[in-house]
Amino acid sequence: MTSLPKIGKPATNALQIIGITSLEQVSSLDKKTLSNMHGVGPKAIAILEKALAEEGLAFKQLTIENHSATDFAVLCSLDCDNAPKKRLIRDFLIAAVAGNQTTLTDLLTHHFRFILPGDRMVDSLGTFIDLTHREKIAVSVLEIHSIITHGKEGAAHGTITTKKGRKLYFSVIVLFSGNQKEALITQVTAFAIKDK
Repeated sequence: MTSLPKIGKPATNALQIIGITSLEQVSSLDKKTLSNMHGVGPKAIAILEKALAEEGLAFKQLTIENHSATDFAVLCSLDCDNAPKKRLIRDFLIAAVAGNQTTLTDLLTHHFRFILPGDRMVDSLGTFIDLTHREKIAVSVLEIHSIITHGKEGAAHGTITTKKGRKLYFSVIVLFSGNQKEALITQVTAFAIKDK
């Protein structure tokens, strides 16, 4: 493994928070993802790009379409091209964290229900969209570790890293309106744990 070049403390810390400590790991990221990470600026990206080229490596090409509309980095190894419901869950997570009303309206049924066990239940699309705006946090990185689907159900888990370096570990259970691949999301039950 090739060590990271000197890119400055803020950029180095931002990468270390998500477990990136080598150039080979950097090559799994795209420039947009890096530029959205709090602490990683154009100078650090230029230094990394030069170091990658010297090692015969390059940044990954951007593959997530709606990722460009976020102001935070999205790390997700799932391309989802042959799995429409995985793509729906991925896009829901990104839109919910970003508070993207248009995408949420496209992905969720009108009678959408959001359940946070022990805390609250939201039983309409409009109320959920209001909630995403009211409780929006300054996110640096959204990592989606895995997504699984089967029939009318799906699940995902991952980590949200705030711009202050705090972590929120989440898991969601998703119900779709039907078995069809174009079925919308009708319910999400979410579990979250904040780091200390």
